[in-house]
Amino acid sequence: MPITLTDNVALSTNIVIAVLLTVLFLTFKKSQHTDVFPISVTQELKGLGILTVVFAHFAYMKVTNSEFLFPLSIIAGVGVDLFLFMSGYGLSVGMLKRPMSALEFYKRRLIKIFIPFWVALIIIFAADAIFLGTFYSVPYMIQSLLGWFPTARGFGDVNSPFWYITWMIMFYALFPLLFSVKRPWLTALILAVIATLIGTFNPLNLEDNWLHRLHTLAFPMGIVAAWLLQESKDKENKLVKYIKEFRNNSKGLARYIVIILMFAVVVYMSLHTSANHWPTIASILGKGFYVEQLSCLIIMLAFIVIFSLKKLDNKFLAVYGLYSYEVYLIHWPLIGRYDIFFDYLPAWAAVIAWMFAFIVVSWLLTKIVNPISAWVDKIAK
Repeated sequence: MPITLTDNVALSTNIVIAVLLTVLFLTFKKSQHTDVFPISVTQELKGLGILTVVFAHFAYMKVTNSEFLFPLSIIAGVGVDLFLFMSGYGLSVGMLKRPMSALEFYKRRLIKIFIPFWVALIIIFAADAIFLGTFYSVPYMIQSLLGWFPTARGFGDVNSPFWYITWMIMFYALFPLLFSVKRPWLTALILAVIATLIGTFNPLNLEDNWLHRLHTLAFPMGIVAAWLLQESKDKENKLVKYIKEFRNNSKGLARYIVIILMFAVVVYMSLHTSANHWPTIASILGKGFYVEQLSCLIIMLAFIVIFSLKKLDNKFLAVYGLYSYEVYLIHWPLIGRYDIFFDYLPAWAAVIAWMFAFIVVSWLLTKIVNPISAWVDKIAK
């Protein structure tokens, strides 16, 4: 069951924010890259994404106090969109450089999602049985191993954030079947339509479909971004050239002004993500969740612009980005069912302790997963 925060909420929140800002400040270093959207930037954005999700789960699911960790906890939807955007972008970049058949894609890409997921899920099933005496039915375990999570019950499902697994697998399954090297934008459009129809009309009767309908466009937008930023030896990409020149060679205040404006967008839109803040737009679109998704996408794009234009790398975000998938897989069962820190430490200290523990446990998980992945890669060749 969730706990009620008895500490001074404002003080606990301010301490966490102060520690986070200090760590961020101390782990900045000058960027070495000149590319528009290099791996280092995508890793940092993944780190930012998982942090927004974790902070939200601390505040709304663990402590059940909306004031705790505010405003760190209010943009988890942006974090989910960042993950989907990065997936669509990364898969598209790979397919544009080296096209592969659907079968080869499933063997080399889709299985990479399932292996750590299966390992984490089996460990959770076993731990719940051994330490908590909680046993799940065989049909539930089978459907879970297949990636089917129609519900997102915080204390009822084996891992409520796994609703995202079902949604992500849908995109991964359709992507190689629909991807066009010549027209990636068309692939994005088709996937956007399919996801929007599923999210809007819920033909599969997903009990927590409201989560899916908030995240129908980020993955297709990642595909579009890969298409727009595509470079080749034969033809210069004028958009890429312009962005590089603006970031690397711009003089004066232009770059700083854009970054500051994007920060202003993040702050303002973060405080106005609900459709209740945009009644006119909501009435025009007819569905409030369209407006909430639009708000999250605007914030996501603002973060992408900021991270693309900054000339500093951040080690803390990069580390969390490196282990972002593992943190996603294990963080909620740990704090939801195996928490010890909140029992013995002040809330702010418990959060900080878990932030360190997530990386340690994620690192240990990779030690199990990596040899299995290497073995599967060897078989797939």
